[in-house]
Amino acid sequence: MDRPAYRGILIGVLLLLAACGQGSGTPSSTDAMVGGLWTGTLTVNGVDYTASAISSESGEWELLETDSASGFGAQYWGMISAAGDQLSGSFSGAVLDQANTFSDGSMRGTGTVSGTIHERGSIAATISFTTSLGTAITGQLALTYDSSYEQLSSLTTIAGNYTNTAAPGTDVLSIDDAGVLSYTDPLTTQCTAAGTVTVISSSYSVYGAELTFSNCTGAYAVLNGVSIQGLANVDTSTSPKALRFTAHGMENGLDSPFYLSFQGT
Repeated sequence: MDRPAYRGILIGVLLLLAACGQGSGTPSSTDAMVGGLWTGTLTVNGVDYTASAISSESGEWELLETDSASGFGAQYWGMISAAGDQLSGSFSGAVLDQANTFSDGSMRGTGTVSGTIHERGSIAATISFTTSLGTAITGQLALTYDSSYEQLSSLTTIAGNYTNTAAPGTDVLSIDDAGVLSYTDPLTTQCTAAGTVTVISSSYSVYGAELTFSNCTGAYAVLNGVSIQGLANVDTSTSPKALRFTAHGMENGLDSPFYLSFQGT
């Protein structure tokens, strides 16, 4: 988070995994609803970095930090809640590319978030993050609500065939009308994966998703049997429709990130 840089995503995540080797609640009528799609900035040491987040009504939270200039990327996941308009939560995080670490050379850490949430409006919060090597990093998060969160969701809506928007763009993801998911990367990893997509609430365009890898070869064989889970969102207002999957999963006892951006075919 202190030294943002972002690249490749899936390949970076797979390399990180190879190298390293939630909860629910019902808010009261006076507490802000925390679900949403969010975009904005994460400011560290006076420098603004791009931030985007997905959160469910039950408080699952996935935050992506990127910097197109340097290629750094980091992903954070955890739980958030609101008491009135006061936001709080805790999370884990890791870089998406082991070649672009945090400032002290670490690749992961844990943190907390606290601040103010204006329901269906904005988030202004402080993020306090401590790397696995003990470096404390503080950032200011400023996010604006994206009303596309209020698109209706269904398995029929998210169903379709998708390709990865990141180069080389050969990854293929398919979802059928029953929510059964299949994935393949024929060019780089030879990985396949199978899983499911579930509707969290038909009123909002955030879905639950999980998948498990198999058939990975070479250096990526470490991923065989690894299961990941997280949140997905499909935006039907674009043509072709856009799908993003922000997830994390355990490999060798370490919770690690996974992010993919797809477009319909």
